[in-house]
Amino acid sequence: MSVTEIPELRIDLAPAAEAVGEAGRRLADLLSEVREPDRPVQGLEWTMGELAAHLAARTSRFAAYLAGTASPEGEISDIGAENQAEIRERRGLAFEGQVEELRTSVDAFVATTRGRLGADPFPWYSGIALDVATGAGLLLAELVVHGFDAARTLDRPWPIAAEDARTILRASAALAPWYVDRERTKDERTTYRVMVRGGPSFRVRVEEGTASVGPADGPADCTIHADPATLLLLVYGRIGRTRAVARGRLVATGRRPWRALRFERSFLPP
Repeated sequence: MSVTEIPELRIDLAPAAEAVGEAGRRLADLLSEVREPDRPVQGLEWTMGELAAHLAARTSRFAAYLAGTASPEGEISDIGAENQAEIRERRGLAFEGQVEELRTSVDAFVATTRGRLGADPFPWYSGIALDVATGAGLLLAELVVHGFDAARTLDRPWPIAAEDARTILRASAALAPWYVDRERTKDERTTYRVMVRGGPSFRVRVEEGTASVGPADGPADCTIHADPATLLLLVYGRIGRTRAVARGRLVATGRRPWRALRFERSFLPP
């Protein structure tokens, strides 16, 4: 079943595109405050300059994929290597120019969504055909999560709107079958029900190196109740489970609640 057939996992393109524009502007404004591009990014193996290069490159790619002037090449597993190659290629470029490219590419992506349907095809790696609304959700993830990286490095606030987190989680659910860690889950058989506060709710079945996503109704071994922004940062490896549980923003119930400890570890880093 495609996640677009699950009503709770459908993404409304117009507000998602608006969120991309807002997040892109906020992030570009934040990066404009950077005075030391060589400063290490907290939690990453990049400097602020490399983070800006990555963001400029990725937003440019998203805009080109949507406009049809470029297509993704390779497998999902190749994305990390592609990111590193783009950063190397951009060494020596002015930091300010990378920030300006980020602004321009975000604006171009948002402008191209106008007049498009959320269900229109959006090309992705591994020959996967997503839809434009999901593509917008994935770009929003790049901007929001890396905005969090930059903000905590600069000791600046970076509030994450609950609706933005919900959009990103919906987009992430669409890619769950391709991000399952096949080696780690080869002996696993667990059905998780994920209930995000305010929505969405859905089930993820992890079985012998595969993963599938379906409606929330039905049996589950473990039900995860989570605040949307907290689950987003947990899934993207930006916060630890202990912190989330201690703040009451992540609770596991069901007949096997301890299985929640395996949930995010069942998938490759986004």
